[in-house]
Amino acid sequence: MASASSESTLFTLTLSGEERTQLLNVLERTVRDTHVEARRTESPDFQVQVHQEEAILRSLIDKIRHA
Repeated sequence: MASASSESTLFTLTLSGEERTQLLNVLERTVRDTHVEARRTESPDFQVQVHQEEAILRSLIDKIRHA
């Protein structure tokens, strides 16, 4: 994954209905995979990182659903 800048940059993305659906599908599948990964890892540090990524993905899903 690319590293995120410490500065927040806002932008607007215009998607068709089909694009929105596909993006939600990919994000939801990734959340499921991330959740499984977090449960399987034995490294507490990595588990924290994976949970943070999962929270970001869930936030993105919520924003897209309510847009």
